[in-house]
Amino acid sequence: MKSAEIHVLSDEIINKIAAGEVIERPASAVKELIENAIDAGATRIQVAIEEGGKKKIQVIDNGKGMNAADLDLCYLRHTTSKLFSADDLFHLHTNGFRGEAVASIAAVSKLTITSATDEGDSGRIKLEGGNVVEKQDVQASRGTTFLVEDLFYNTPVRRTFLSSDTAEGTRIFDVVLKTAIAHPEIRFDYKVGDKTVFTGIPGELRNRIAEAIGSKIAKVLLPVDYTEAGVHVWGYVSPTTETNGKRNHQFLFIRNRPIESKMVSKAVQQAYEPYGAGCKPVSVLFLDMPDMEFDVNVHPAKREVRFANQNLVFLVVSHAIRDTFTKDMEAKSPLIDLSDEITGLDKVSDLQDSAPKVPYGFEEPLSKPAITPAPSFTTKESSGDIPEMSNRPTASFTFDKPRKTASFNDLAQDLFSTPEAGKVISLEGHVNETPEPATQWVPPTFFQIANTYIAGDDSSGLLVIDQHAAHSRVLYEQALDTLRNGSALDSQELLFPELLELSKLEVEALKSVEDQFKHLGFYIEHFGGETYQIRAIPSALPLSRAIKAVKDFLDSIGDEGKGEGDMVKIQDTIAKAWASTNAYQAGDKLKPEEMAALVSQLMLTEEPLKSPYGHPTLLQFTLDELAKKFKR
Repeated sequence: MKSAEIHVLSDEIINKIAAGEVIERPASAVKELIENAIDAGATRIQVAIEEGGKKKIQVIDNGKGMNAADLDLCYLRHTTSKLFSADDLFHLHTNGFRGEAVASIAAVSKLTITSATDEGDSGRIKLEGGNVVEKQDVQASRGTTFLVEDLFYNTPVRRTFLSSDTAEGTRIFDVVLKTAIAHPEIRFDYKVGDKTVFTGIPGELRNRIAEAIGSKIAKVLLPVDYTEAGVHVWGYVSPTTETNGKRNHQFLFIRNRPIESKMVSKAVQQAYEPYGAGCKPVSVLFLDMPDMEFDVNVHPAKREVRFANQNLVFLVVSHAIRDTFTKDMEAKSPLIDLSDEITGLDKVSDLQDSAPKVPYGFEEPLSKPAITPAPSFTTKESSGDIPEMSNRPTASFTFDKPRKTASFNDLAQDLFSTPEAGKVISLEGHVNETPEPATQWVPPTFFQIANTYIAGDDSSGLLVIDQHAAHSRVLYEQALDTLRNGSALDSQELLFPELLELSKLEVEALKSVEDQFKHLGFYIEHFGGETYQIRAIPSALPLSRAIKAVKDFLDSIGDEGKGEGDMVKIQDTIAKAWASTNAYQAGDKLKPEEMAALVSQLMLTEEPLKSPYGHPTLLQFTLDELAKKFKR
């Protein structure tokens, strides 16, 4: 009889498969160990890493510790001190349980666990690939220390797919910050090598937010506290006037557990939409609801959460933020007491007599705001660079002197025109006038559509160019050529350096690309604390956009720069971020010569038909296509 082809996997293979589900990278191990420390009642957690966590991860807590019996069980699969029945999986009272992830970490690393309790029980156990290699009794302070060395040493393929040390370190830092925000009552210390990167002092949530993402934004955050249909939302959001929010400045928690939810992120964004596209929210939101209304066991690493009623959660989060905005506006709106103004006007007739004699429906409207151009910053142009635009105009309001009130005989409505609100057009004196011939408008070679697209004709038909995508392509190739050749773009030194405050993550991102930043024309120096000063900027960049360009660039590096350690790919990521954040944006008004220069330089690039991110830069409509559209 032929033997069965199906067979039971060995424990070694099973453990490595399980490890791959839970421990995807060093940050996953840090997350699990920190959560275990919190469940152990720790009031201080210390995290130290080397080489992005690949060489070493150490997590020390002062929790209740484990005795010798627990120490012998904690590294085995499916061992726990927190779970007693299947129903407990759906009741979120802890972050996890000792043993859930320890076995996975032990299977793919060299792990040393040292633990001690208040009763004096203490010990140490060393494992390699999940197998015990040494056990000993040691004296230790209360708490547990996990030392993870050579992560993925026995799964080299998984180690190959890890990112650079800087990128992996950034991911670990992100885990530490999110957990620290979720637990402001716990002290956190995070070290990379010999350098302390983050220290979280126990205190209030707003103080912890200031430590994590900066005191400037933390000071202006608005408190959220809202309950609807059994869902409680609380925390902080930025005001609608804040424009420096980043994608990595949106934090979401459920029962103090950091989670991810695209649905909730979209609800936050929708709450800000009525206030304009310029709003970039910073949010730290905590959700609470009945246990059976959500499930955190969707993903092995417990990153994602599933809600029983997603539409309800979406609406409640959106309502919570808008309720916060309403309360903030009410608090800032002054109450005007008119009692003194109407003293002596006891009768309605008195009020009527005091009103101006203007026929109903013909009240004089306020004049329209006059547009006055804002001062523009002129910049030195370097060869090959596109001339920079001036700032867009700003509106200043002026009020005309009251005109003489028109009588009924002087007023008539032109029935063949579209009236403006509240405006009456007089026909007297204009009935027999001959209209002046209109001056024929001659379009320029290139013109803008909605200050976003550049249109023009060529010998074949009509060209429509996306100014942001096109400029991104030009700047991308310039930046990539500069980085690969070791040259530098022209820069202009500032007479008065610009100061900017960076978050912890932005500081780390800046350090990782400091040399490349100089090649691109930026010279930034440490000023003190988390404040930096911009001493020089690229010649083609206006001063008014300098701070935003730096922060957007660092944000792009933070999102896109978590890539491979290959220098070619790193340079490509930096060039893309540089191009995207410094290119013309939708809504930027360009001069005719700027449009012409952009189109000319686009045609000289290696790939003029697409942006660095693969989006089309231009569309062409041939004369034949236009004729078909007009049924010629």
